[in-house]
Order: sequence, then C-alpha cells, then structure tokens
Amino acid sequence: MSEVHIRTMAERDLPEVLELALLANPHVVKETYKEHIASVLEEHPDLSFVAVLNEHVIGYVQAQFHGVMAVIEDIAVDEKFQGKGVGEKLLREELHALRRRNVKFVFAEVHYKCASAIPFYYKFGFRICGFQQDYFGVGHDAIILKLEL
Repeated sequence: MSEVHIRTMAERDLPEVLELALLANPHVVKETYKEHIASVLEEHPDLSFVAVLNEHVIGYVQAQFHGVMAVIEDIAVDEKFQGKGVGEKLLREELHALRRRNVKFVFAEVHYKCASAIPFYYKFGFRICGFQQDYFGVGHDAIILKLEL
C-alpha cells in the first residue's frame, strides 16, 4: 500500500469529504452539512486537512478556533482505513496547527452513538468534561472532551 499523505483541504476535495462526513455523522442532512464543511474550510483553511492515498481522500479533519479555544468540528476516516493510524496522523496535524495559533484548550463533541471513538481521543490526552443533551438535534446527545495544549 502506498503512503498516506496529509495535506490541507481544497475545495475540490469536498465531494469525497462529504461522503466521509456522512459516515461519521449519519444524523445530518447532506446538503446542509456540505455547506457547513465548505464554510469551515473557507473560514479556517489552515485548520482543514485531508488524508490522501493514491489521489483519493480517505480521511479528513476540521477545526474552528475562537481566541484560545478550539473545537474539532469533525474527524472521519474511510471504514477500510480505520485502525491503521490515519486518524492519528490527521489529529496530530490538526493539533500542531492549533498550537501554531496559540490555542490553549481543544474540545471535541462526540455523538453518543460514536462513544467508541473516546479511547482514540484519550490517546492524545483528551478527557471527558461533560455532555450536552440534544447537542446534535433532539435525541442526539454529545459527550464533550477537552484537551489542554
């Protein structure tokens, strides 16, 4: 298998990124979420990354920041490549970019149905700091994780 490369996301990546986003966020409306991803890319192009293998996007991560706080908007990896270090490469790159922005606290909101992702975040030092009922919509609660950089 060829090497996975991490690079900044480009507008041309949006169709592949959207398909990955729907895997990670099955509760969202496709067109609305496409606009969200594009908006985050436009607002924070230096905080949007893709993992590429053989010219195909197999994962992505996006974050937004406000002062010294940031939120991991999304991280998703194609199911065929999960557990192979792609998500770790993406999150490492994102955290490095956030440090360059002098971010001190990083939050991640995990859908309760994706609670199996929590050990992944723990490997990076994130810890559960709370939850938000109906965060992703009625009946779609979030587990909130926090990392101090």
